[in-house]
Amino acid sequence: MKIKRPLFIVALSMLVAIYMANSMSGSMLLICLALFVLFIAVHKLTQDRYTHHLALFLLTALVAVGWLGVYKYNLNNKIEYLKSKETFDLTGVVTKSENVGYTNRYDIKILAVDDTKINGFKVQLYSDEQLKPGDSIKSSAKFKSFTLKSNYLSFYSDNIFGRIEPKNIEIVPGSNITAFFFRIRAKLIGNSRKIFDYKAVPVAVAMGLGDKTLLDPSIVNAFNFTGLSHALVVSGLHVGFIVAVFNALLYLIPVNKKLKNIVLLIAVFSFMGIIGFTPSIIRAGVLVIALTVGKTFILETDNYTTLAIVIIITLILNPFSAHSGSLLLSYAAYFGVIQAADIARNKKLNKLLTIFLLSSFAVLYTTPILALLGMEITFLSPFFNVLMTYVVMAICVLSFFLPVLGCVPAIGMPIAAVIAPINNILISFLLWFTEFAKEYFAFAMISVSADVTKIFIFSAVIAIAIAFIQFTDNKKRIICILTVPIMAVLCYNFMNRDVVTVSAFDGSSNPSYVITENDKHYLIVTENINSGRFEAVKQQLEIEKFDEIIICAKVKPDTDFYFNHTENLKIADKTGEYIVGDVTVYCNIKNRQIQCVADVYGTTIGFNHNKADLSDLGLDFYFFGADTPRNVDADNYFYFYPVNKKNVDLVTEKQAVELYDIIEIKIRKTNGEYSIIEDVKNFGSRI
Repeated sequence: MKIKRPLFIVALSMLVAIYMANSMSGSMLLICLALFVLFIAVHKLTQDRYTHHLALFLLTALVAVGWLGVYKYNLNNKIEYLKSKETFDLTGVVTKSENVGYTNRYDIKILAVDDTKINGFKVQLYSDEQLKPGDSIKSSAKFKSFTLKSNYLSFYSDNIFGRIEPKNIEIVPGSNITAFFFRIRAKLIGNSRKIFDYKAVPVAVAMGLGDKTLLDPSIVNAFNFTGLSHALVVSGLHVGFIVAVFNALLYLIPVNKKLKNIVLLIAVFSFMGIIGFTPSIIRAGVLVIALTVGKTFILETDNYTTLAIVIIITLILNPFSAHSGSLLLSYAAYFGVIQAADIARNKKLNKLLTIFLLSSFAVLYTTPILALLGMEITFLSPFFNVLMTYVVMAICVLSFFLPVLGCVPAIGMPIAAVIAPINNILISFLLWFTEFAKEYFAFAMISVSADVTKIFIFSAVIAIAIAFIQFTDNKKRIICILTVPIMAVLCYNFMNRDVVTVSAFDGSSNPSYVITENDKHYLIVTENINSGRFEAVKQQLEIEKFDEIIICAKVKPDTDFYFNHTENLKIADKTGEYIVGDVTVYCNIKNRQIQCVADVYGTTIGFNHNKADLSDLGLDFYFFGADTPRNVDADNYFYFYPVNKKNVDLVTEKQAVELYDIIEIKIRKTNGEYSIIEDVKNFGSRI
């Protein structure tokens, strides 16, 4: 039997096998044996019908796991080489920059270490130096690897394989493609400031040029709520709009179709460079380029095969990208969109129904991934997308092309300034709509990791709607209706089995921790929490009462306040160990000095006040504020307000991350491994 879309099977096999190899406990040999048993069973039950498909799946899975092993071996050699040096001289290129509280965080592509060339290795560094993407740098630095116990896969999936502590940074002359495109983007951002209203500039620059540094967090949250956060991250949606405009312009030029496609390829690549070659724009751009090349120079190819080619190339370059949440979401959404497009084409649906179907399928296919990642979603996302599709499209197009038009000598800027008010009005309307929806449709927002029942109902409703649109056979309808919600719940339960969650938040000036295990909630308090902040945290985590609260505070606790939120209150007023649920909390109290260390199944989380000594403990997480000793050793450092000027260099030295909202730490009880979900509500803005 001929295998249909073999590359698609290969791509999915690689994705699944690599994800399993890194995520599931147990021997990969046993997993491969189980797959082989499945292969034999299906071979017999289906009378050879799917034998070739399963053989291809199994062979690809084995090859993918083998490639992962080779990649890991080479990567570990590079890491050990860098760790073996006390300090080393490196040359590299800045590929990304962002401000994180009191300091700056940069992604650096290393070109050479001690004049030895290194390929495919990126690191992070924290520094007060003002660098920008494209800068070539030299530095004397020390390498710090991620621990296996930490959330290292999330960094590896983004091609970040460690951190460096620089002793000095020198910007050196150098020409590279990143710097070239950054200069172009800087020029376009300058044009945006000149032609757009100052209130519209942050959104215009984000949606048109991919720079979100000017956005206020409230705008990002409002877009996330309505399911429109994808509009703020330049990716496949924006590439589609840009390609559509270029196709319309090229249609007016009477030249050979292949020549037009070559021009289109150059335009798409240039657009990718201007945006900054971010992971999302690379995936979208490569997808369009692969599809265009296939149509122009090889054979007419379908969307599934093109998607498969992109996935295969991505996994070959970095197999750890199988763990990238943004990759999984973008490919799942694209798969849903091309399936919806096929249905709309066959049923000859009108444009409005087609847009609704595309949005619904994108939500449908990304729902299991959202459950895995513990992200939030709104019930009304498909409807909001339908209402705002043409507004978003117009803003994306105008926000990119008007600054480009402004580069045309003499006539460009006046023409762009005349058209710009249209974009200002559209952006104002979009901002009003997101705020309106957030205020009056709050009931529709759910956290898929917090309420499995809601996600089951949500995905089932969408599956029912799609089943009746797509199928006439009742058996197929039933399969469609049951598969998606069951998959969502199974994915959630599988990834969260034997997991306890620690939610750390800033109560007013000190951190406190909510520990959630088996639907029970325990609170560790290190101060008298501001009542407004306390209620906001309870609402965000969907907690009515705590099963137990322990207070480890330097001042007299407000016991009456906490008794309103629990029936079981403990006060750590003496040095010693305290048990909260299955968690051990160690408090050391001496002359207004206090240290509080929680041991959550082998993961240690520490905080100290008034220079209490934690130097003898190797912590997994350390939270600090204005009053901080420097000799604390931890794998992860977080700081919260207030951090005064004396501690700015400490933030840089420890490469600490600001505790902005709520940071969730998921800990597996069986082995103490943990992963970090930073600021869950804003996670969607990074996709």
